[in-house]
Amino acid sequence: MLAATNLIFSSYISSPTITIKIKGAAVSADSIEYYKSLFRGNDLFRGFSDKHFSELADMISEVREVPAGEVLVKEGDEADDIFILEAGTLEINVLDEVSQTTHRVATIEPGESVGEVALLDDGPRSATAVALTDAKVAVIPVGRVNNTDLGEVQTDVLMKINLGKRIASRIRSTNESAVRSLQAQLEESEKRAELGGFMSRVLIGTALYTFALSLTKSFDEYISDTTFVTVPILVVFATALALNIKFSSYPREAYGLTLRGWQKGIVDGIVFSIPLIGFQLIVKYILLQTIPSMDGQPMLDFYQSKGVSPTMMVVALIAYALFTPVQEFVVRSGLQSSFQLFLTGKHKKWLSIFLATLLFSSTHLHVSFILAILVFPVGLYWGWLYSRSGSLVAVSVSHILVGVVGLFVIGFPTKGYA
Repeated sequence: MLAATNLIFSSYISSPTITIKIKGAAVSADSIEYYKSLFRGNDLFRGFSDKHFSELADMISEVREVPAGEVLVKEGDEADDIFILEAGTLEINVLDEVSQTTHRVATIEPGESVGEVALLDDGPRSATAVALTDAKVAVIPVGRVNNTDLGEVQTDVLMKINLGKRIASRIRSTNESAVRSLQAQLEESEKRAELGGFMSRVLIGTALYTFALSLTKSFDEYISDTTFVTVPILVVFATALALNIKFSSYPREAYGLTLRGWQKGIVDGIVFSIPLIGFQLIVKYILLQTIPSMDGQPMLDFYQSKGVSPTMMVVALIAYALFTPVQEFVVRSGLQSSFQLFLTGKHKKWLSIFLATLLFSSTHLHVSFILAILVFPVGLYWGWLYSRSGSLVAVSVSHILVGVVGLFVIGFPTKGYA
C-alpha cells in the first residue's frame, strides 16, 4: 500500500509529528508556512509564492537524518540531489589535491541549501559536506526539478537560466582558486611561524656573540691582535647558524648560498670595492688632520703600528681573508636574508639591510667605537651589494679587498678612541 501510493515522509521543526504526504496530494497550509519561515533568508527561494512553496514541498523525496561526523555529499561524486538543511549544522570542505589538505570554505545553517549548483550543470560535486552536529536535511532529486513543466520559457527567463549556468561553471573554478589561495596562506603562515623561531635563535646567538667578543678586551694586554681570539668565536657562531639554515624550510639560495653567476660576482666585488677604498683613504686623511695623537703617522701604515713581525702580519692577513666570507655568511645569510624573509612591506629590503648592518657594526665595538661607526656606512653598501647579487660571492670579495686595504695597508687606529 505504501509503495503503491509512493509515500513521502517529511518532518517539521514546528511540529514533533511526522507528516505523511501522498505524492500528488495538496500540500497543507501549515507546510507552506513552515517552508516560508525556514527559507526566509535563502536567496534561492526569493520571490516564491505559496504556489511555488507548495510545488517545492511536493518535490521533496525524503527527510534524511545525518549524524554528527557523517558525510552528506563527497567531492567528485555524482550530483543528483539538492539538500535543504532543516536542523543542525553542516561544514563544507574542499580538498587541495596537491597537498591532500582539506580546507573548510563554508558553514551551512538551517534554511540554507547544499548542492544547488546541480540545478545548472551536470558536473560532479565541487565540495564535501559533513555534519558538524546531528542534522536533518530535506532531499530534492534534481530530476524532479528539471522535469517540472514550465511551458514555453520567456526570453528574459531563458537568458537568466543561461547566465546561471555560466555562473555555476565559474563557481567551480572559484572553489579551486579559493583552495589554492587558502593553501598558499597556510604555507605562508607555517613558514612565518618557523622563521619566527629561526629569527629568535639568530638574535639570541648574535647577542651571545657580541658579549663573547667584548670579553676579548681582557686579552689586549697580552696580545696585540685579538684576531686569534675572535676567529674561534666566529666559527662557533657560524656553525650554529649553518645548522639553523640547514633545517630551514627555505631553499639555500634564499640565504645567498649559491655559486650561480660567481664569475660576475667576483668582477662586481672588485669593481664595487674601488669607491670604498677611496672612502677609506679620505677618512684616514681626515683623521690625520684632526686627531692630534695621530700627527706624524703615515698615510699608509702597512700594519707597522701593530708592532708584530712580518710573519705574524702575513698570518693575520691570511686568517682575515679566510674568515671574512664566514663573517659575511653570518651577517648576510644569517641576519639580512632572515630579516628580509620575515619582514613584510615594500621597504623590507632596505629595513633588512639597515638592521643587519646595525648588528654587524655593533660586533666591532669590542675593537673600537670609531671602527664600529666607520663600518656602518660600509656595511650598508655591502648589504646593498648582497641584495643586488643575491649571492655571498660579490660581497665576500669586496669585504676581503676593502678589509685588507683598510686594516693592513692604510691602517686605522683600533685603540684609545673607544
